[in-house]
Amino acid sequence: MKAISGCVDFRLDKQDKIVAVGSEWDFFALENDAPELIGSKVIDRPLLEFVSGKVTQQFVQALLQVVRNGKQSIELEYRCDSPTERRFMQMRVSLEESGLVHFVNTFLHTESRKNKILISRATQRGKNTTVRCSMCNLVKPLKDWVEPEQFEGSNTPKITEWLVIYGICDVCETNFLRASGVATT
Repeated sequence: MKAISGCVDFRLDKQDKIVAVGSEWDFFALENDAPELIGSKVIDRPLLEFVSGKVTQQFVQALLQVVRNGKQSIELEYRCDSPTERRFMQMRVSLEESGLVHFVNTFLHTESRKNKILISRATQRGKNTTVRCSMCNLVKPLKDWVEPEQFEGSNTPKITEWLVIYGICDVCETNFLRASGVATT
């Protein structure tokens, strides 16, 4: 994938509908084989239509609430991996004077994967479904959160495949609480 030079950003109105996307948006959607996500197809649609998992949707709603309730801005690091790369990013969410919420997603760096990782979203949790953290992309096949490549028995010589539902791991939840100014124990 060609490196994106800047950031991928978008704005939400007071009803959490996407009302604007930045200049890198379409490039990022097309480079990730998601033509259905180009700007003209997401504008005027609720952000949560594009967020998988109830826990992750609640996380996004909490993030929006923190920013709208007086926190000037919040910054969180996260991953937006492709099958062949770990992509480390930073999200800055801020409330503009107009009342729009501005998400700015900046690329920090990438790391190549030894094996290709394919992630498929499960429609519901089943016997062979695992949880994937929507922020750090670790998976929880058993009791611990790990990189998909690190789970013993999951690797084939060239491809690792995961059927997942999305959630938020404890570390990412704690990072959000710290960034939002909520005390943690």
